[in-house]
Amino acid sequence: MDEVDAANERAEHLTSMAIKVALSRQSRAPSSGICRACGDRIESARLRANPSAPTCCDCAAEEDAEHQRRRKLGGRG
Repeated sequence: MDEVDAANERAEHLTSMAIKVALSRQSRAPSSGICRACGDRIESARLRANPSAPTCCDCAAEEDAEHQRRRKLGGRG
């Protein structure tokens, strides 16, 4: 592992920790029931499982796929 790889890993770790801290501080108020990404209704089963879900299942899957793609690219793109 070279210096650049080590720096990238450290930056990813720090970013992850910052996100965890921010999420822990975030109010977990119940969702409005409307997806923040597409504006459609959030599925009732999803809201029963996670009352504060901000997105519908389709948009959540798209966000997760995008996150995974970015991780594979090392944060680029």
